[in-house]
Amino acid sequence: SKGNAPRPKLQKQGALDQMVEDFTKALTGVWSDAVQLTSFLGEVTAALGRMIVQPWRFRPTSFVHHLDHAGLRAVPIIGLICFLIGAVVMQQGVVQLKPFGAEPFAVNMVAILALREVGILLTAIMVAGRSGSAFTAEIGSMKMREEIDAMRTLGIDPMDTLVLPRVLALIVALPLLTFIGDITGLIGGGVMAIAVLGLDVPTYIDKLHEAVDFQHFMAGMIKAPFAALIIGLVGCLEGLKVEGSAESLGTHVTSAVVKAIFLVIILDAVFAMFLSAIGM
Repeated sequence: SKGNAPRPKLQKQGALDQMVEDFTKALTGVWSDAVQLTSFLGEVTAALGRMIVQPWRFRPTSFVHHLDHAGLRAVPIIGLICFLIGAVVMQQGVVQLKPFGAEPFAVNMVAILALREVGILLTAIMVAGRSGSAFTAEIGSMKMREEIDAMRTLGIDPMDTLVLPRVLALIVALPLLTFIGDITGLIGGGVMAIAVLGLDVPTYIDKLHEAVDFQHFMAGMIKAPFAALIIGLVGCLEGLKVEGSAESLGTHVTSAVVKAIFLVIILDAVFAMFLSAIGM
């Protein structure tokens, strides 16, 4: 009878099938994000072109405001972090090199690391967590309240008013912050070298002169504008993708920080290989 007909069994998805499906979704998501980011870069470049042709589009008040927030107010935390990392790397370098009687070479290690890698990476990661998330939250809140739609209705381009000032401010601020991070990292290493190795300040400075040159400094600094561009683009793009709920805002803020840090590390690796290949 119909009442006793066996129920069809639900097909349980195997673990391997689930893994393949998740991996495919992740790859599709990465490709989609890459396409969106490239398209957004094109929009920002077009907005920059319009601003160069029509300088009245530039908003100096907004630019200076974001330069203050992303740059000046980040100096204490970035200086402190780089100082501490420089000191820790110097202390660990001395400990690890002591069995070989090569403690003085810890100065060379800290100097090269601080200028080429640690200064820019730590600064970019801190700025991604601090300013990248702020950009997403600010633009996302405006999107939730439909302020961006209202701006478009009034004939105001959000790219000119919201995105471009933030990205340009970050491109100016990050190299300056990287320079401060480099200097404080070297000072942190110097304090530890004086405490652990018993060096005096002139000797430490002489050893820095021997260990590094202008090329090492430029190898770190050249990455800063590109890292700033990535952080600014990702932060603003994620903000514009926010929908109407608070949950969506939280998701996109988290996504902005994770993506920006991931892309900055990839950028650093690509630059490291490129600079090694050209002998810099």
